Amino acid sequence: MAKLNDKKNFQIINIISTLIEATDHFSKLIKQNELNQSIHIFSAIVEGFSAIEKVLNANQLSKESKVEKDKIEHSLLLIAQALEKHKMIKVSEVIQFSLEPQLKRMKKIYEEEQPVISQGRIVVGVYYDAMSPRKVYPEERIDALVEEATSQQVQVVFFCLSDVNIEAKLINGEVFKNGNWKRESVTFPHAIFNVNMISRGRQSPIERKLRSEIPFTNFGLGNKFLLPKRLVKYKKFAELLVPFKGITKEKVVYDFLNDNNKAVIKPIHGRQGLDIYFVEKKRNHFSILEGKKERILGQQKFKEWIRNTLLQKNRKYIIQNYVESRTHEGEPFDIRAHVQKNYEGKWQLTKIYPRAGNKKSILSNISRGGRTESLDTFLKTEFGSKAEQYSKDLKELALDLTHHLDKLFGFALSDLGIDLTIDQSGRFWMHEVNNGPQTKYHEKDWAKNIIGYAKYVAENGIYSTNEFQTRRKLKDQFNSKTSELPVANLDKNKVAIGMLTSQGEDDKLAIACAYVANYEASDFYYFRPQDIDYDTGLIRGYFYENGEWTPKIVPYPDVIYDRLRLRGIGYYNEIYGEFEGIPITNEFYGNSISKLEVYDKLQETGELNEVIIPYQKVTRTKDILDFIERYEAVIVKPEVGSFARGVHLIEKQESGQYLVAEKDNKRVYSELALAKFLRKLLEEGTFLVQKYIETRTKEGNPFDIRVHMMKNGKNEWGFVTIYPRIGLNYATIMSMNSGGYTGKILGFLKRNYPNELIEKIEKDIKAAALKVTNIFSSLYEENFNEIAFDFALDKNAIPYLIEVNINKPGITVFEFDLARYAIPNAIHIAKQHEGMSVN
Repeated sequence: MAKLNDKKNFQIINIISTLIEATDHFSKLIKQNELNQSIHIFSAIVEGFSAIEKVLNANQLSKESKVEKDKIEHSLLLIAQALEKHKMIKVSEVIQFSLEPQLKRMKKIYEEEQPVISQGRIVVGVYYDAMSPRKVYPEERIDALVEEATSQQVQVVFFCLSDVNIEAKLINGEVFKNGNWKRESVTFPHAIFNVNMISRGRQSPIERKLRSEIPFTNFGLGNKFLLPKRLVKYKKFAELLVPFKGITKEKVVYDFLNDNNKAVIKPIHGRQGLDIYFVEKKRNHFSILEGKKERILGQQKFKEWIRNTLLQKNRKYIIQNYVESRTHEGEPFDIRAHVQKNYEGKWQLTKIYPRAGNKKSILSNISRGGRTESLDTFLKTEFGSKAEQYSKDLKELALDLTHHLDKLFGFALSDLGIDLTIDQSGRFWMHEVNNGPQTKYHEKDWAKNIIGYAKYVAENGIYSTNEFQTRRKLKDQFNSKTSELPVANLDKNKVAIGMLTSQGEDDKLAIACAYVANYEASDFYYFRPQDIDYDTGLIRGYFYENGEWTPKIVPYPDVIYDRLRLRGIGYYNEIYGEFEGIPITNEFYGNSISKLEVYDKLQETGELNEVIIPYQKVTRTKDILDFIERYEAVIVKPEVGSFARGVHLIEKQESGQYLVAEKDNKRVYSELALAKFLRKLLEEGTFLVQKYIETRTKEGNPFDIRVHMMKNGKNEWGFVTIYPRIGLNYATIMSMNSGGYTGKILGFLKRNYPNELIEKIEKDIKAAALKVTNIFSSLYEENFNEIAFDFALDKNAIPYLIEVNINKPGITVFEFDLARYAIPNAIHIAKQHEGMSVN
């Protein structure tokens, strides 16, 4: 047979593999007597074969190939004739005994024509998802890998995602042969070195398949937030971290500088010292140093710089303390420890060296013009008699820290650059840890371990995993491979919004979102935890079509509208780990926030004294009794949980006794009996006591005002709805205990307050809600786009904050109002995330 060019041969094998899979499905439909679907898939098989037939006819074929091609054509003709006569048994026989074996033989013929480069040697793939690794790595690094592979008798092939043929188990990659680069199709390698180690947390179905069949040598660490969070969580080495905060608004920057005067600001996703700023507050102006360039800005210009640089849509920054680490000559410095797993699978210190920058800069990065020398020489010059001990401590710390990080990331790491420094007091700090660090001065040492460890992994069949791969599954977990659902045809130019929810909980909201999404020219579907196929990265999504929810197979969405809100809760936490790298509308953990924590944080700002109801954490019964003496009536409620659960009103009577009300139940206690009751209550959990603001209608029914807020398409807070919640009778102490009802805010205010006050009351409620929202947002680093408040109105109609609900505000009867905010905001979040840099 005259050999086709590699690319065409590769495509033919790919199409034949697809035809074999389609024929298998066709056979199942025939056996199930599904005539209409059978005809549809048979047409697709004929079209697929016609596509490769054109290529085959244009080339000189071997006798064997021509025979198989003619046999397949004849089998397809027999099937078509049998289908016309509805002879399903005949169709099944032709498929089983003719068509399937013929397709498999033809595939084998073309696979034998594919060049296979292993020849008994270990093959290591060098992989980057988006493009050829040769376009990502410098030439010196590529040369070092090729040279070292030759030395260790390993064959390397460089490839990207589009070079992979999963069905044929082939890679159409680049290899270095006889002094030249050639593109050849090769069998799957024995191990893969992952160039793209800056983890986005999201893997394509093809990459997942590769990882399930071929051992990878490295995984990403995530962004500059993830690693510090893990160190803090597990405490060990947390003292090495330089304190920092994520910049989500201007106030974060101003507050940090007010506390520290000096700070370093850098992007969450950053490398090689790019876009790093040293900021110093100097009375009424600010100094910004970037590299060697310094700018002095006044208040207004600095405010504009924050907005235009730090809060731009496609970047996210952190601000951290400035650790003063300079040489005797005034040069900023740090110590880079490059650690790798070697040919025995053990961590080793490949190189440890100082990096000193220009004295006018704060950066020591060599890529920005810094210098280096041997560690011992540097330490001796700078620290004299302490040099030997520092050298020993730095090396031990680098390896100890590496082993700890490897454990935290599932023993899946293999190549790290750890940046340490020593401040003026001699304390060690860790600036950051990088995957795949620069190796400008030791490319050969680096390549020796990269190839050696890949060879070790291949020989021992070691499959490392991380949290994106190892998943527990629900009993009825969706399996896209066995599913016969249709594949959704999504428009790539539209934002795909997936609403994560539980069974039947948000049906009306989902319908509202579907209508709004259609109006906003975006794709919308809802899905549940059991609808996720982790192995393929596909979802069984439900689309609203012709008044019904239709399930279809769909890729992971561009953004997730989280209505499940169970992050951090058991199995569900794994779901959120799966979607790390996809923007999610709510980042708060699923459990309720501590009321005490919220009140404390809000009160500490000093900006909400007018709406915070006096409160105190209860540590003993005396705390409650003292509060009663001070305010006569108090509310005792659990520190965590919904407002209605376990809430008691305690009111001192003129008789000296105490009225205790819970929901609709009331009892009167003496002081001694009350103390006994309270002691028993406090054994059940942690409580706080709060002044009772009596809020009642003219008829004497209790009420509160629910304010539901959400971010819109411009990411600005707006009012979804404001409504009163009214209790049924005077006996109750809270609005919604026993079948209370809701109303319209304007009509409610008109019935209960003078007309001249109505506009002011509504304005005051909105102002209080917006102020609390903005302050609350500034206090938490987690992103969220929805919040609800319960307000009391005292006798003078002044609003007081009762409760903050960030977890799952109710939405009954105003689903469309919510959807009009939720969908545009989800689109905004997706578009904002789309342009983010990952380098």
